[in-house]
Amino acid sequence: MARAERITGAGRRIWRWSRDSGTQPRLLLAAKAAGAASIAWFVARHVPGVAGDYPYYAPLGAIVAMRTTVFAGIRSGVQTLVGIVLGVLIAGTAMLVGAPGIIGVALAVGLGVLVSGFRVLGEGHSWVPMVALFVLLIGGRNAEGYSFGYVVQMAVGIAIGLAVNFLVFPPLHFWDAERRIDEVNRVLAQHLDDLADVLVDGEPDTRAWDRQQERLDRAIADVRDRVSVAQESRRMNPRGVLRGSRARLSTDGARFRALERVAWYTTDLTELVARSGPVADAIGRPDAAFAEPLAAALRQVACVVRGDCPDDEGDEALRTLEQALDASRSNPSHVAVTASAVIALRGVLESERRATEDVDTETGPFGQARRPGRR
Repeated sequence: MARAERITGAGRRIWRWSRDSGTQPRLLLAAKAAGAASIAWFVARHVPGVAGDYPYYAPLGAIVAMRTTVFAGIRSGVQTLVGIVLGVLIAGTAMLVGAPGIIGVALAVGLGVLVSGFRVLGEGHSWVPMVALFVLLIGGRNAEGYSFGYVVQMAVGIAIGLAVNFLVFPPLHFWDAERRIDEVNRVLAQHLDDLADVLVDGEPDTRAWDRQQERLDRAIADVRDRVSVAQESRRMNPRGVLRGSRARLSTDGARFRALERVAWYTTDLTELVARSGPVADAIGRPDAAFAEPLAAALRQVACVVRGDCPDDEGDEALRTLEQALDASRSNPSHVAVTASAVIALRGVLESERRATEDVDTETGPFGQARRPGRR
């Protein structure tokens, strides 16, 4: 029994690791790509006519269509075919003008690169000059048959790749986006705690804040991409009609919007506290009447961002800070900076509430079940 439990526990850990590291979707995509390429190779050898002489382009087409989402595969396949057709037409133009040898190559590649600059081609842009060159040099005297076989076999492979991606566990990338949102929220909460430490210690390190801000900006951009992929993964996906997928998509979108707002307010707080604010060299250490309640408010809001505390505790910490402001009649610089910090902290809490209300769920925007007191 104990041995079976150890094996089961190890299996769970491996499963979680493969899921958290993104290994599962990569393995699935690799398996589907391999299967689609094999099917395409088999079918391509039975294509009648001159196209049957070029079966090796079908597996390539299957790879082109195998993308992380069904919609991305369709888009890539269509754009690639358009790029191939344009490349064939450009090669034909070079042959019609009778450009010999080096001049023909230069003309085909030059026109191909020029045409490939149109953004509407998307992933098909790189195929234009390449296909033009292939048709010109490899097709040679049989350019017409080669071009026809190229287009037909690529179309066969793309169709098979799309079919496999659509029918065999079409991916929904919700988990990856949700995991990254949770990670960045923890980073934001730690950032707020670090700001509280700076207030207490009075030793800001501007270079360290620059590096941390850069990491935070990259993390936000990464989450934006992953949420976009999650939204795209539902398009033209048969699994997208399953119950709960639309709710998860709405939840993830609301959580990401909250995440962006919190990141913006956190950046504002960094400027106020660690650069031009209470502990900046030009102003000096703040009065304890401001520093202590502001540090306490930062830590309490960080707890809310993590999902470990109800947001009304954050409100209480901000009320304490506002009372310190109301009682003060001295040092206008400190009052102004602290008042701005209160506005930013209230923005963080309001972002949390709005995201929760937007999705109308039992789960807050930061991935944790709402504690008593959250509304």
